[in-house]
Amino acid sequence: MKTTSEHTLYHSTPLIFTPRKRRYTANLLYVEDGLVLVRLGKADIPVYAGQGFWLPFECLHALTITPSTRLHQLAISPRTQHLLPENVGHVALPPLVTASFIELGAPFASTLTTKQTHQIQAVMLDQITHLAPTQQLDARTQALADCVACAQTGQPAVSAAQHYQLQALTQLTMAQLQEYFTVRQLRAAIKSGKSRENAAVAVGLTPGDAESLYARYASTFAS
Repeated sequence: MKTTSEHTLYHSTPLIFTPRKRRYTANLLYVEDGLVLVRLGKADIPVYAGQGFWLPFECLHALTITPSTRLHQLAISPRTQHLLPENVGHVALPPLVTASFIELGAPFASTLTTKQTHQIQAVMLDQITHLAPTQQLDARTQALADCVACAQTGQPAVSAAQHYQLQALTQLTMAQLQEYFTVRQLRAAIKSGKSRENAAVAVGLTPGDAESLYARYASTFAS
C-alpha cells in the first residue's frame, strides 16, 4: 500500500467470501446497497444498505458479500498520523463521509486526479477520528442478525415479522441466506482438501444438490 489510504468498490454479481485473517490496515466499510456479513469470531454481523462498519488494525475478520451488493471500503495504512478508533463495530457515518464514498465510486471517479482523490480521502480520515464504533445493535439490525443466525444453522426465521424485516432491509429471503451459508461451508470443505464428493457429504448435501451449487456459484468456488 503506497498511500495513506485506498478506496475499493466491490460491485459484482457473484457471491464473495474474503479470507479470514488479520489485516495490517484499518478498514471503514460502507454498504451503499445490499448486505455484507462481517465474521468476528463465530458471529456474522450484518451490515445493510446505508450502514457503516469499522475494523481497526489487526482485527481478525472475514467478509461475506452477497450478490449484487455495492460495498465501499477505505483501507488505512498504519503509517497514518491520525488517531483512529480502536474498537470494532457499527458506526454512524457523517454525511460528508457518505458523500465522499459515493463520489469515489461514481463513474466519473476515474477522471479525478491523484491530488483530488488524496484530498477527498484526507477529509474522510479527519472525519473517521470522530467515529464511535459500537457492537450494540439497534432493533432493525438485531432482527436481521437473528435471521442471519437462524440461516447459518439452517433454521427458519423466528417469526414472520423478522423474515419481513430481512426482506425489507436486504431484498433477500431466508432461503437465499441459507443457501449462501451452505455455499460457504461447501467451499471451506473443499479448500481444506476434501474432494467435491466428500465435501458434499460433510455439509449434508446430496451429490445432485451439490453439483447444482457448483454450477450456479462457479466463480465463487473458483475464487
